[in-house]
This record gives sequence, structure tokens and C-alpha cells, in this order.
Amino acid sequence: MSDGFGRACLACCLTAASFHLTGCSQIGLGRGAAEQRGEILFDRHCADCHDESNLDLKKQPPKLKGLFRSKLLPSGSPATDEQVRNTIINGRGTMPAFDQRLREQDVDDLVTYLHTLR
Repeated sequence: MSDGFGRACLACCLTAASFHLTGCSQIGLGRGAAEQRGEILFDRHCADCHDESNLDLKKQPPKLKGLFRSKLLPSGSPATDEQVRNTIINGRGTMPAFDQRLREQDVDDLVTYLHTLR
């Protein structure tokens, strides 16, 4: 790689990072765009129930920090991306289905973000 090309790539990545597009996360600059979108979606659709104690709910939903650290989800299902996607899309128990609220890419981004919760 020539010096000029390397500097141009770095400049492009820094510009993208400054606009929160972080498409160059492969080289370690900031978080990935999918993770950022997932965090926004989590804050918008999930945090009210899964991060806060919502006294209006009959049953408190499980906290999702460390969701993928265990082999099993709180429901007892395997802790896999596919199972989490299924729960988001179809709902579970008192959790509503998000199939009409989120696009497939939104669900993918949300699952990516859930992997980062420690």
C-alpha cells in the first residue's frame, strides 16, 4: 500500500467516523454502524422495559446485559442469534411482537448491539 493511498483511506475513515458512519471499524476506528444503529433501536424500543423497572408491567422483563454470556436465554431457549431474532420478531409471553415495527436490518442491528451488552 502506498503512503498516499494509506493517508487517503485514513482520512476517509476519520471523516466517516466524525459523521457516526464508522464504516471503517475493521481498522479499529470506533464502533460499527450496525452496533450504533442497534443501540438507538434498543433505546427506542427495548430500554423502557428491559433496562428500567416499569411498574405498569404485570411482570418485569429480564435485563439483557450479558444476554449472550450464558448458553440459555431467560426463557430457557438456547442463547443464539436466531432464537433472539425469533423472540424480537414474534414476541414471547407478555412481550409484544416487533415484526410490524422493525425491518429485518433493524433486527440484525439490534442483535449485534445485544452482543455488546456486558
